[in-house]
Amino acid sequence: MANNRLAALVLVLIAFVGGAGIAQARDSSLCAQKDPTGLAAGAKAEPCPEAKGEPVTASAARPVLRHDAAATTPVIAGPIAHARHFVYRLLRPEAPSAETIVLLHGSGGDEASLFKLALRVAPDATLLGVRGRIVQKGIKRWYARITPTEFDQADIRKEAKAFVDFLKVRMAAEKLDPEHTVFIGYSNGANLIAAVSLLYPDLIERAVLLRAMPVLTKAPETDLRGVRFLTVSGEKDRIYAPFAPVLEALLRNRGAVVDARQVAAGHLLGDEDVKVVSDWLSAADMMAGDTKR
Repeated sequence: MANNRLAALVLVLIAFVGGAGIAQARDSSLCAQKDPTGLAAGAKAEPCPEAKGEPVTASAARPVLRHDAAATTPVIAGPIAHARHFVYRLLRPEAPSAETIVLLHGSGGDEASLFKLALRVAPDATLLGVRGRIVQKGIKRWYARITPTEFDQADIRKEAKAFVDFLKVRMAAEKLDPEHTVFIGYSNGANLIAAVSLLYPDLIERAVLLRAMPVLTKAPETDLRGVRFLTVSGEKDRIYAPFAPVLEALLRNRGAVVDARQVAAGHLLGDEDVKVVSDWLSAADMMAGDTKR
């Protein structure tokens, strides 16, 4: 009997140590891993570049289909830091398609947060993940926030312009085709994509906005004819879901084609989001780059 108890105890300890090892592997730095995205053999991830004057501190490799950690915080106060440069990460498959996907994370995410989602919906596309320059009370963001639904208007415009300038230079340097580029943003990142579309209408032709809301208090009367959006809201997302129809109407009123979907989820992303985005991207006119009507 004692021997049986001892054996059981050993098995429990082995399972515990094994589980801890798994947890450590999942929490290790994305930039430090040889294969941070869990890609199929042959995919090539380029090193994380450093913003001048600040080291790369990519967040832990937690599951990418996760809650926007800062989304429901009542008020974010405290110091706000603005980095001078955007940290980005480029991923090229061994045999890439003509498509490029630009990825913008949610609050608390980073340049690699949406890689796993993008790899599921478009495994052959070149991925460009970008990190927002704002750190507000320790949380990485794309622009400063006052409350969960109120935002610093001057900061939105400043960061939108900086992002557009960065993207034009980066895409030219990497020889990426703007006409075969899709933008995918989650929450805070999706909001910036929508703002950029309204402020700089010649940049974005196709975009996926996950759990988005309008953030510009005075949106310009932009001509968005020929631009296509997929918006995906969460039925149980009590804070942001009510704003989804407002954003969709705003984009449609400016001529954009908006495919609005709602999934049985909250602010958290999941498999249903992957299927909706994958189906939308797989449509013949989407992947062929035929975005003009």
